[in-house]
Amino acid sequence: MPKRKQKEIDVCPNCGTKVDKAVKTWNLVSPLPDAEGRITITIMGSYVCPNCGYKWRGVVSKIKAGGSSVEIQGKNGTVKKIGDEKPEKRDEGEIIELDLSDLDEEE
Repeated sequence: MPKRKQKEIDVCPNCGTKVDKAVKTWNLVSPLPDAEGRITITIMGSYVCPNCGYKWRGVVSKIKAGGSSVEIQGKNGTVKKIGDEKPEKRDEGEIIELDLSDLDEEE
């Protein structure tokens, strides 16, 4: 049976007491980039309820970094973007046409 998604990570799922901060935090880095070429860094946290002693883990925040912008997703799904809002325009470069018959004549 799948677990229910908890709305607020810093509230004890057992008794409902609000916890100030995580006891321990660590980072998880995704091995593959998303469709926009950004790497996702997930910050996980371990919590202990001061009221009932229940222990649980959850996502503290997510960071999507890459290209010219950084996107930070904090508590309760709030998203903050830092950097360029517009995607960069790529230069196509100069097109050079070669005629293979010219190469054969030189030899």
